[in-house]
Amino acid sequence: MRRHACGGKMNKFLALSLFAALAACSSAQGESVVDGAENYERYCAGCHNPGPGHGGTMLLAEKGAPVPSLIGRKDLDYDYLHSVVRQGLIEMPPFRPTELSDAEIKQIYDHIVAQKLPPAKAEPAKNKAL
Repeated sequence: MRRHACGGKMNKFLALSLFAALAACSSAQGESVVDGAENYERYCAGCHNPGPGHGGTMLLAEKGAPVPSLIGRKDLDYDYLHSVVRQGLIEMPPFRPTELSDAEIKQIYDHIVAQKLPPAKAEPAKNKAL
């Protein structure tokens, strides 16, 4: 049986092509992974970012929370946050595991506690009559 000289080169070419295709698929999948910051922006920021106009922040401020926004909170317990996300609380709807996985909730929690507290709101200057 006669072997062709180009057969070995063809096998190497096919192997390299397959490797390149798998590497491209792998990196494309890696790019679709969403981190805690992105999920926070998608699911939490609309209600829980600092400042006026965020319903969750305004409600927490009304209830006397020392830091009404979630960003930078160091007093949040992961189990409590997980429970609130799964069960909902007052105006906050629950999120099903098909909407946010436990791993994604953990990433959001890690993002929240890793941030710095927003600057304290300055008291308005009072006009003093001279």
